[in-house]
Amino acid sequence: MACIAMLLPLAVLAFAASCGAFHLNPDPEVAPSGSFARVWTPSQSISVANEAAPKLGELRTIDESNASQALSRGGYDLPALVDLALKTNPQTRRAWYAAQAANAQLGQSQAADYPKIAFDGEGGYLKLPIQFPGQTLVVRNEAFLPQIKVSYDLLDFGRTSAAERSSREQLIAANYSFNRAIQDVVFNVEKAYYVLSAAKASVRAADSNLTLARTSLSAVQERHQVGLATHPQILLASQVEAQAVFDLENAKSMVHDAASVLYEAIGVAPDVPIDVQGIDRQNLPPNLADDVEKLIADALKRRPDVAAQIAAVRAGDVAIAGAKSEFYPEVEVSGNYGQIIWSYTVNGGHTQNLNQPFYGALLTLRWNLFTGFDRYYGVRKATAERNAARSELKSLELDVVATVWRAYYDFLSAKKKYDASVALLAASQESYSSNLESHRHGLATITDLIGAERDLMAARYTLVQSKAELLVSSSALVHALGTEAASKASSR
Repeated sequence: MACIAMLLPLAVLAFAASCGAFHLNPDPEVAPSGSFARVWTPSQSISVANEAAPKLGELRTIDESNASQALSRGGYDLPALVDLALKTNPQTRRAWYAAQAANAQLGQSQAADYPKIAFDGEGGYLKLPIQFPGQTLVVRNEAFLPQIKVSYDLLDFGRTSAAERSSREQLIAANYSFNRAIQDVVFNVEKAYYVLSAAKASVRAADSNLTLARTSLSAVQERHQVGLATHPQILLASQVEAQAVFDLENAKSMVHDAASVLYEAIGVAPDVPIDVQGIDRQNLPPNLADDVEKLIADALKRRPDVAAQIAAVRAGDVAIAGAKSEFYPEVEVSGNYGQIIWSYTVNGGHTQNLNQPFYGALLTLRWNLFTGFDRYYGVRKATAERNAARSELKSLELDVVATVWRAYYDFLSAKKKYDASVALLAASQESYSSNLESHRHGLATITDLIGAERDLMAARYTLVQSKAELLVSSSALVHALGTEAASKASSR
């Protein structure tokens, strides 16, 4: 026995060697790196295949009809950008295809409700010599057996129903996930649009501040020419002018960064010519403030991702029922009908022919009495996955509550800060005008003028940022609630 045990592996190796080279790694082209400290290097064929896939032209494609409509109105406003993103961004398309796949899976799960019908036909020729004492008989046989088979699962104790209900819940979850993907794209476009508009407004504010700095410098130079200002005061005013130049260039750089984020949210390359309207044309959101507890309760009922996770929990319950049904037998009824077309000859003698139908019916009972605890652990696995889905649902609900809570108070704070920034700008403008006039008449010092100038510059930036923050916070609150886009809300 020991010799046989040693010979069996040698026989396997010999058989493998006779069929070809023996490889422990079946595909060396995709084998991992030989060391954890070295990167994996793809083969030339894989690199060529990957290089042929990305196409920059596809990333520069937008809906031209929508573009012409937007440009005729003076550029893309926020609703036009959102509409463009929903058509172009691959995130919504990916979620939509996932829902289509789930729908097809539901159709596959319903296939067991119908009988299975198959056709097969076997035919061939056989020559069979039979040796007898003193003679050899040669039998030649030609046969063809076409038949139709029909089978139907008569009773499976819930297996088919569980598969169908699970696929249905997965489709519901995919549909809700698609809705949330749309909301994510809308929010990302809104947020990027407000940031870009704020960056453009910052450029205008920086340009106004530069003009302001040059006006102050001119006033100081005029007083210096008549001996009422010193050279250090001119240097101080020049310092403010240089800072204004730096702020203007920095603001222009921020526009390019913000534009790239918006283009990514839309789903196009940054070099696509899109004329985007400024934030000045965007109405401020209405007063979205309400009872925060009511908003949280509405969000838990309305959020598509919460509904998708609830469907996942229900799918887990169905999976447990399906795993338990494996303990029970299956009953199948089947039948077949065919034709025997057969002929044979013996030693070239008279040909015997047969052409008769055949048919039958069968009732089959299948019951796996023991499967090595596979079904037992299948139930445990389905139960654990269902419990994990419940925990994920609770975690998501807590995240929704926290997100709505933060977004609610962020919006209230942003609204108050915007109102304060409007008042701050008006006061700073009045203070600067008063100090400039007083400085020209020698009633205010250069320190007072520069201080008022810097306050006015800061107030302009504060107004731009506070308006953008108010718009972004309103969109974040709407996104957290899972309702329509803030850009579609009525203006106050």
